[in-house]
Amino acid sequence: MSERSELVLDRPDPLSDVLSLVAVRPSAPASLTAGGDWAVRFGGAAHAKVITVTAGSAWLVPEDAPPVLLEPGDCYVVGRDAAYVTASAPDVPPVESRSLFVDSAGRVGSAADTALVGGTLDFADPAMAVLLEDLGSAARITDAHTAAVLNSTLRLLAFETSAAQPGGAVMREHLTQILSLQVLRSLLGPGGAPGWLGAFRDPAVGAALTAMHRHPGAPWTVARLAAVARMSRTVFATRFKALVGFAPMDYLLHRRMTGAAQDLADGKTVAAVATRWGYSSESAFSAAFKRVTGRSPASTRSR
Repeated sequence: MSERSELVLDRPDPLSDVLSLVAVRPSAPASLTAGGDWAVRFGGAAHAKVITVTAGSAWLVPEDAPPVLLEPGDCYVVGRDAAYVTASAPDVPPVESRSLFVDSAGRVGSAADTALVGGTLDFADPAMAVLLEDLGSAARITDAHTAAVLNSTLRLLAFETSAAQPGGAVMREHLTQILSLQVLRSLLGPGGAPGWLGAFRDPAVGAALTAMHRHPGAPWTVARLAAVARMSRTVFATRFKALVGFAPMDYLLHRRMTGAAQDLADGKTVAAVATRWGYSSESAFSAAFKRVTGRSPASTRSR
């Protein structure tokens, strides 16, 4: 039997395996109403944002790109740590957003001609968190279908946050997942995805990534992963790091620890989690978990 082994099964959409495991922190939606001459500057945040115009129009003014006029239904994505301005006109002096938002809603200007709703994108998985840095500064979503889905999702997310409806927390969790997956899906378009997500389009590295995500507890080595990719060990390791941003075994370690943390939070025993994620002893797992997360498995486990 070849080292490609029975562990790897062909799937028509391997990225779905990865995205189904993505841990998304619940979105914190916010709204802004504005009128007259107005401008608001938003500083860089520790998460990415998705924002839509629900009424009126607004200029999007990224720090490192030309201004863009946004109409109702238009959406834009803002990468982590990226600052930008939204305004009635590009030359209006902005006020800082922190002076407007005392809760999830802000208002600026003399009327309410324009309305915007935004949600956060925040991933617990270290590899996904790196992707947020690669999104760049604020950019408009050009695909009409994607913009329509994001617009509807943000509106519903804002409603579920403001209204005390039964099951609201679960709805917000699922809407956040839809919001995040729709953005990631748009990144996989003809322009190519930034960061490690684009590596799934590489036949060789994508095969290894799929294998690791489908069987993270398997006894993987760089040599075995190279065999899955049908490459030499050295060429594979170099190409993997160039595309993904992590060495193969470092990426696998973070994948395992992210999954293990979720299992512990769900109340699984340390022994069961260690076995599931490929460790032969609780002590070896505990040492790896604490090295990566800074916490012990016991302190992470839900009781």
